[in-house]
Amino acid sequence: MLNVHLPARKSMKTLDVNTLYKTLIENMNEAVWMGDENEATVYANPKLCNILGFTLEEMIGKKSYAFWDEESGKRVREVNEQYRQKGVSSSYEGTLITKTGRRIPVLLSGTPLPSGGTIGIMTDLTELKKNESLYRKLVEHMNEAVWMGDKDEVTVYANPKFCEIMEYSLEEMIGRKSYDFWDPQSSEKVRNINEGERKRGISSSYEGNLLTKSGKRIPVLLSGTPLPSGGTIGIMTDLTELKKKEEKELILSRALMYSAEGMIICNSNGEIESWNKGSKTIFGYPEEEIIGKSINLIFPDEEIDFLLSQSEVRYNFELEGKHKNGQTTRISAIQSPIPSADENEKPSFLLILRDITSERRFEEELALKYQKMRDAYNQFGIVRRQMDYIFELADICSEYHDQKAIADFIVNSVVMLTRVDACVLRLYNKKNDTLELVSSFGVSEDWKGKSDYDYKGSLVEKAHNQKSPLKVIDLTKEPLYKSLHLARKNNFSSLLVIPLTFQSEIIGSLMLYVTPDRKLELFENEFIEEYAKLVGVALAKVKA
Repeated sequence: MLNVHLPARKSMKTLDVNTLYKTLIENMNEAVWMGDENEATVYANPKLCNILGFTLEEMIGKKSYAFWDEESGKRVREVNEQYRQKGVSSSYEGTLITKTGRRIPVLLSGTPLPSGGTIGIMTDLTELKKNESLYRKLVEHMNEAVWMGDKDEVTVYANPKFCEIMEYSLEEMIGRKSYDFWDPQSSEKVRNINEGERKRGISSSYEGNLLTKSGKRIPVLLSGTPLPSGGTIGIMTDLTELKKKEEKELILSRALMYSAEGMIICNSNGEIESWNKGSKTIFGYPEEEIIGKSINLIFPDEEIDFLLSQSEVRYNFELEGKHKNGQTTRISAIQSPIPSADENEKPSFLLILRDITSERRFEEELALKYQKMRDAYNQFGIVRRQMDYIFELADICSEYHDQKAIADFIVNSVVMLTRVDACVLRLYNKKNDTLELVSSFGVSEDWKGKSDYDYKGSLVEKAHNQKSPLKVIDLTKEPLYKSLHLARKNNFSSLLVIPLTFQSEIIGSLMLYVTPDRKLELFENEFIEEYAKLVGVALAKVKA
């Protein structure tokens, strides 16, 4: 404890003041130490005793240097010898060593006493140093590069990230000017800003290129802030990946803009917002003429309604567009929605377009040529089949004299050549002036009930008189046709009557029947008329 010797005649008021000072010192949050002219301890308040772990009795008489670490003790000695003996106060940091060897950082404020001794007031910096350590860890583990320089732009600190980027160690960077770490253009920019804004206490952000130890350029965003001491702290964000992404996006943007395929972006109202070179080639409109216009300038309303109603990606569907010159253009399209940042707004959409007008024209021409080739091939097959039946008929007539066998062959060959639903062959009986049924195909049994009928007043007579086959398109409207009930029963609607002649004399007849959906095929077969002439010759030979 501090022994304060008071004169015996001091007033009670003076005693109260001294008691007050003693109480104040002993209850201070700061540690207080007092030493004589030889730096021997004469007093320490409870706070200092608590910090060091010594009792006051253990401390009395000990030199002040005994309570500091080696470096701090040396500094305390130097300050006492240089300043304290000259009556000069001072403040500086140091590290106390406790009884257990623990280190306590403090701020020491030393003041010389009139007696030649010293009084020191120490503030515990432990918590402050913890915070400093926290901030230091934060800076040293930041993903951004941090550089600090003095008022002359000389490097005093660089965090590990900056050292990594620059390929230098911290020792290699300390003492070097900041301008050494930039490419020439960026260095000039940094210098101008430091001499202008930074000296006026203004922070700023701008881009530049760092120059690494190996000569590589690193694009960064620099945020520079002036320090109270006159120096500068700079925080740099590496833009390398961002620049690569921007470069790729620029290449992609240029590829889209100059693509041979049309690229059109429309908003949800169908207004054109983007138009590339390919679109101009396809539709003839330059960009300045069509941006902001409705897409119905190139597509009809029904197509636009279809486009605006879609919300999914659609591939390779066809559209019919209109060129600036009015010509129709066939388009193969891909449509992709472009979602809006606002969920309540309808999405815009991208159209990727390819002009397939020439392709479609070529395909149509190719299809037409193919059809002609197929028709020719089919025709060749038909002709060959027709010739086969002609040769077979000749062979049968030369080898057989059986009228029924020849008649059956004729009916079957006619059915095969014409694809009719039914065929009836009758021969003319000159004696009775009747037409008698010899062979048939495709008719019901009750048809044979009318095995013969009168030639006079028949459709066969009419056809023979006009010297050509008789076409009956609608049997219900032909008054000369006498077997309408049988025709209806067999669902026959049309008839071709072919008179069979030899040397202008009637030999017989062929009656060809078809159902309603086959009548055109029946009347378009020209070969059957020529074949019927040969049939007439063959039958005349058999009858003879």
